[in-house]
Amino acid sequence: MVSLGMRPGLMARAVIAAVLSAYTFNALIFVWDEGLRGWPLGAFVVCLLTAFGLQLVHSTRDVLLWSSRPKALTLSAQAVVTFAPFLWAGPQAGSSAGFLAGSMLLAVAGPLRWALYAAVPATVLIALTWKGMAPLDVVYGTYFTALTGLMVYGLSSLASLALTVHAARGELAALAVAQERLRVARDVHDLLGYNVSALTLKSELAYRLLPGSAERARRELRDVLTLSSQALGDVRVVAGGSRPMSLAAEVRSAESMLIAADMAVEISLSPCPLPEEVDTVLAIVLREAITNVLRHSKARHCRVETDLAGEHIVLRVVNDGADAPAPVPDAGVGLDNLSARVEAAGGTSTTVLDGDRFTFTAEVPLAPPAPPPVDDPVTRTVAQITGQPWHLRVARTIAIVVLLGYGLLMVVNVLAQSVDSLGLLEFALCVAVLVGVQIALILGFLRGAALPVQVVATYLPLLWIGAPWGSMGGFLAGTTLIVLSGAWRWSCYAAVGVSVAALSVFHGDPGEWTAYLTLSTLLTGLVVYGISSLCGLVAQVDQARDELARGAVTRERLRVARELQDLLGQDLAAMTVKSERAYRLLPGSADRARAELAEVLDVARRAVGEVRSVASGYRHMSFAAELDTARATLAAAGVRVHASAGEVPEEVDAVLAVVLREAVTNVLRHSAATCCEIVVTADVTLTVRNDGVPALPPPGEPGTALDDLAERLNSIGGSLKCVRDSGTFLLKVDIP
Repeated sequence: MVSLGMRPGLMARAVIAAVLSAYTFNALIFVWDEGLRGWPLGAFVVCLLTAFGLQLVHSTRDVLLWSSRPKALTLSAQAVVTFAPFLWAGPQAGSSAGFLAGSMLLAVAGPLRWALYAAVPATVLIALTWKGMAPLDVVYGTYFTALTGLMVYGLSSLASLALTVHAARGELAALAVAQERLRVARDVHDLLGYNVSALTLKSELAYRLLPGSAERARRELRDVLTLSSQALGDVRVVAGGSRPMSLAAEVRSAESMLIAADMAVEISLSPCPLPEEVDTVLAIVLREAITNVLRHSKARHCRVETDLAGEHIVLRVVNDGADAPAPVPDAGVGLDNLSARVEAAGGTSTTVLDGDRFTFTAEVPLAPPAPPPVDDPVTRTVAQITGQPWHLRVARTIAIVVLLGYGLLMVVNVLAQSVDSLGLLEFALCVAVLVGVQIALILGFLRGAALPVQVVATYLPLLWIGAPWGSMGGFLAGTTLIVLSGAWRWSCYAAVGVSVAALSVFHGDPGEWTAYLTLSTLLTGLVVYGISSLCGLVAQVDQARDELARGAVTRERLRVARELQDLLGQDLAAMTVKSERAYRLLPGSADRARAELAEVLDVARRAVGEVRSVASGYRHMSFAAELDTARATLAAAGVRVHASAGEVPEEVDAVLAVVLREAVTNVLRHSAATCCEIVVTADVTLTVRNDGVPALPPPGEPGTALDDLAERLNSIGGSLKCVRDSGTFLLKVDIP
């Protein structure tokens, strides 16, 4: 990523500087060929170099952000040094006017820029006519100015565009993270919120049944253990994305939940098989709808039904005992989440309150509409262009316009060769091939066949024209730089220029014309290479941007996994341990089991708040509170606890709390500990030692648990050390 981070600025400025330098040198050759010498030549060189410097500034700086005064000064100065040499250097002085046309497009905003751009070639037309140039030369000079201006604007804009897209990577990654957090908030609420609510409900029911109905309470505790296992699975789902779910399975779970809440339940499901995506969406929607019934009503009756309505499946949940007026859920959760999920699947949802009767309806299409087929090559090409991000479309549009302009310029050059109409038509077809192949390269086609086709289309017109022409091998030279790699491509690029020079010498052209043909060919090749490469660079930066966004989402998922592991992992483990203990105590020790269930309810209520904190992306944990929780949790699991901790500095309080929570979770999950020692020293060192460790370490999950903890500590300069020795496990953490 570092190379991509540096390449846009360096490459863009190098290409711009090279092209402007070549055009400047070309202008100097023109006036030298016209016999300009002495002080007029010196004055022209001063004006030319000044125009070059001003153009370089306009092309490599964000001139649009300048205030009006400096822009007016630099544009006025460039206009003066562009047109003043007409007074003593003759018509060839206008060869640098294209720079000024490009500067007008770069420095001026709005429709005025195009008016000022057009004014430059119009002025050149007047000046060349005033100097008595032939009509064809006047047209050529005017067109050359307009094309050069567009080329300068295209190169400079593409460079600026590549830099802008690259600089926006932080915002795009942040947007990706924000979208991932929105997904997490929704899934935490819909999936984990449901499980925690179900755990709380089942635990409360078992608590109320004791001590009178021990056997029924035991059955409820069996459901609590099943739900806690499901909740741990949902923690992984929320952190890693989504998993397929079954509406039928969720209906059975909902029925059990509602019956446990003493409701009369009616179930009516259509036998229609559902696609996996639709099945998952409706399962999650039903889960949240049932949670809404449990939380926001005093329902005694609930009906769940599905029906087919044409190409849609309709899910309806109806309950009585609804609050009046209907509760308004917090933004981003509850029924808002349901609507968002249903709309994302292409469906609609409605809620109706009629007295105390509340109806939620979701209608989802069984299959998304199939996109229209794309068969013919033209449609595929258009789809490829229009389907790209806006900055890539702009880059390719500018490049295509400039390439077409250079192709037309070649045809205009051949008009001066006294070629018959048939020969001109054949030459125009060859130029069309050259331009078409170059555009195909920009769009990602014909890379393997481009070079041989360009060679044939470049040299074949010699059979009927018989002489080299201006910019003869420019497209071929540019293609060699694009298709080939390493030093070899520059050798082939130079070889194209040498071949043009050799053909010119063999034809008996004057030395000045040979130099012009060679330089024009190499310059056109450089422009073609720069335009095409910068287009590719924009595409690469766009791809790198997507990779950065995906990386940001991956990091956010890792953060969520850590948060859920730190916050909910121990709570769910503690609820499981206490519920198992209560389950084993029944039916003989109902009072003791009831006390365990009271602690389960306390943990469940705390877990609800922690679910919300994970979804919102922030929380603050207290080490003292976590130490108290660790004592109670370990004691409930039959582990003796020896704790020694002084006052923890505020700046590391939350970090130590997270570490302690993960350490205690590790003790509960990966050992049969009977004793655990927790010590915090004044130099912020936390040590957790426990016995009951198996001889071989249990298989761990990459990227989670203690590995994640070590990575987090390393990021703040801390360290984690784990030592396994003779049935004991030592976890030592140092925090600066």
